[in-house]
Amino acid sequence: MSIPVPNLDDRSFVQLVDSARERIRQLDPNWTDLSVHDPGVVLVEAFAHLTDLLMYRLNRVPEKLYAVYLNLLGTAVYPPSAAQATLLFTRVAADGGDILIPRGTQVSPPPGIPGAAQPVFTTIADAVLAAGTPSVSVGAVDADLVDAALLGVGTGRPGQVFALPNAPAVSGDGLDIGIEVPEGSTLASGEAVLVDGRPFRFCREVDAFADANPGEPVVRVDRTSGTVIFAWWSDRTASATPVVPSPGAQVRAWFRAGGGERGNVPAGHLTVLRSSLPGVRVSNPEPATGGRDQEPLDDALRRAPQDFQARDRAVTARDYEVLASRNGGVARAHALTRRDVWSFANPGEVGVVLVPQVPASSRVNGAISLEQLGAQGREDVRAEVDRYLRDRATIGATPVVGWARYKQVLVDARVVVRPDEDPAAVTERIVRRLNEAINPLPGGGTGAGGSGVGFAFGFGRPLHASNLYRAMEESEPGVQYIDRVTLELDKVPDTEATSLVQAEGQEGTWFAAQDDVLFRTTNFGDGWEACAQFAGENVRSIVPFKVARGAATSHPGMVAVATDVGDGSRVYVSDDLGESWSRRAELGFTLADLAWVDRAGRPVLLLAGEKGLYELGDAAGAIPVQNLVDPTRPDRGFYAIDSFTDVRGQTGVIITAEAAAGVWLSPTAGVPESFQRVRAAGEDIRCLAVQYDGPVTYLWLGRAVPEGGGTGCARLRIDDLARTTIDAALLASWEELGTGWSGGSCWGVHVTGDAAYAATQSGGVLRLPLAAGTKRHWDQRDVNCGLPLRDRARFQPVRSVSGVLRDDGSPLILGAGPAGIYRSTDDAITWHTCTARVVDTLITLPPTWLFCSGEHRIEVVRAHD
Repeated sequence: MSIPVPNLDDRSFVQLVDSARERIRQLDPNWTDLSVHDPGVVLVEAFAHLTDLLMYRLNRVPEKLYAVYLNLLGTAVYPPSAAQATLLFTRVAADGGDILIPRGTQVSPPPGIPGAAQPVFTTIADAVLAAGTPSVSVGAVDADLVDAALLGVGTGRPGQVFALPNAPAVSGDGLDIGIEVPEGSTLASGEAVLVDGRPFRFCREVDAFADANPGEPVVRVDRTSGTVIFAWWSDRTASATPVVPSPGAQVRAWFRAGGGERGNVPAGHLTVLRSSLPGVRVSNPEPATGGRDQEPLDDALRRAPQDFQARDRAVTARDYEVLASRNGGVARAHALTRRDVWSFANPGEVGVVLVPQVPASSRVNGAISLEQLGAQGREDVRAEVDRYLRDRATIGATPVVGWARYKQVLVDARVVVRPDEDPAAVTERIVRRLNEAINPLPGGGTGAGGSGVGFAFGFGRPLHASNLYRAMEESEPGVQYIDRVTLELDKVPDTEATSLVQAEGQEGTWFAAQDDVLFRTTNFGDGWEACAQFAGENVRSIVPFKVARGAATSHPGMVAVATDVGDGSRVYVSDDLGESWSRRAELGFTLADLAWVDRAGRPVLLLAGEKGLYELGDAAGAIPVQNLVDPTRPDRGFYAIDSFTDVRGQTGVIITAEAAAGVWLSPTAGVPESFQRVRAAGEDIRCLAVQYDGPVTYLWLGRAVPEGGGTGCARLRIDDLARTTIDAALLASWEELGTGWSGGSCWGVHVTGDAAYAATQSGGVLRLPLAAGTKRHWDQRDVNCGLPLRDRARFQPVRSVSGVLRDDGSPLILGAGPAGIYRSTDDAITWHTCTARVVDTLITLPPTWLFCSGEHRIEVVRAHD
């Protein structure tokens, strides 16, 4: 329990009056009328009232002492943050020479509300609008740039204190304190700056003087109050004192003053040049972001216990969250052990997920949009928090800082109200409460029960439709009942889902593509999130690095994606299972498939396409290099490629050629000139799969046909790659698996447990039992199994299939096609969609994601209507 705080005098007004009356009876028995009508009692009550006020003031002393103690502990009010914008200066005339746009050029919006403060943006660097160039972009901040302001002169004593003019200074970088260097001092190149012919040496800003090195100039700055403090020392440590301003030495400051939420102006509002700059006009193509007012004192007092518990070191998850939230651009933070969430995480990594500060003034009816969250989540803020936490993390702990991801959801509901209610007003109030409830920021709204916490407040917390009934009825006595509530997702792979593939090292995780969006599920298909969008490109292939059987090394978290860009392809790679991506290559032809292999502990990506096979190393600046498969046709195209490992951990690669030209195998991780043909030409093979059955590896292929029932699949047994001889006997050892097949073309094969599952053109997902003693016969699907139909007798094409065995040993199978992704939990007998855009139950989230509101559709009708 907390320490009880006593009242210094806890007597009430009534107790004071009663005490005075008792005293009167003792001192003057003749005073018998002690009622409120007696003039003497009136005076007693008046003085009792004044005494009560004095005791109230006396009991306020602990609050003052609380603030004094917090100052001693170093708790400070957070300073304001300055909004940042990119200004576009455009030449008025079509021709002309160079135009210099000097640092400090000021721009503002047109005159607005009379008397309202106008933000003034100042450019932070020199720029030149070169001759022949129509425009140039320049960074600017909503702050005054104060350069070399004289703060005073030094005394040579410890603990010197100075004050910044125009305080407060804005948070973040851009503040420097310089002290004049005594004559005759030796300075390294670039260590000092000249002001009026005098050299000034910059001081390092520290949070505590204990962080100073001997002989180093350090300073503490309270940006809110503008207080600048130099180091203290005692006579006992005089031999290791930090540098302070010497007697008569000038102290100057370079900083930015101003800031605040007023600077978060929309795009196109900064159009007025306040500095003389003939021949150009100016605007801001994007909105200004990052402006935040100074922290209110009450917030700082409530935050202080958290700061005190976290101190200045990050040990617990709460410490990381408190320290990260000290940055003015961060509204909230969530810390977790990365290994608990991601299998690829290194030991000791602490994931810190940030939510940016979104000014209340920019929220429309309480809503915070994805665009606002993305604009406010600036890289400079993330990098600053990352540096701050790394300096304070314990030995062996590595902070990994990133911005949170969001899933947008809208509520579609029909609400019935009393006949005398105003439907428009009720709609507005309900929409506002929903916006505040489905909100990624703390205290986003009243929520349920007026708690000030949204239903979707917690990271990874699912959103139930039933939660929203209370939000829509709360404080609305005119609501008679709610007729309908559904949740609609913004992005979900509900059409043309392709390239369904499992991330083997991460439990419950699959990737799927829809046009230019890459989706991921981390909970066995219960929920899908758009983890990347490659604008204008079509995702063709997705390949996570496989868990290599028996291999000495693996590369968990690595995922590659190939996209079509019209006349070529691009390759993107992620090393954190789709959280972030980098473009690695661009080719002038279309890629059909990718595969990862490990060579000497280094990952290599194989690229199969219409102009041959290429490989891409992981070294910085690596470029695709051709890997010759068929020496007789260097430009032979390929449809599919896959890698596998044998029982000894040796890696092999199998690849299928276009134009029914056969199948090649490399027993040595696909190194150049190691491929040999293992299946003759004559079959159109579009897909490959790998099956591990104890020490045996099976390589599967699926055939495509122009029409008809098709011919099914075949598989090749590999025991030991080192001893495998590619000869006529091996070519003849393929096992044909076409009995019972009637699905047309085979677009994908996956083996899970004791069965193989095939994605087909017209037969849905076919199943082939593989257990010993069972008949190799493909099971046909009933047209009423739940998979979408093309007509009464044929299914829509299933383009990909994948699955996994659950803890109870039963298979979970996923299939992707034109109607999205379907899931079966009863061995492919019945199917249900798992990518519905509209649901009436719940929507799930990954552990590091949050919800935000879309454009809610609320229909309010009167009861008699």
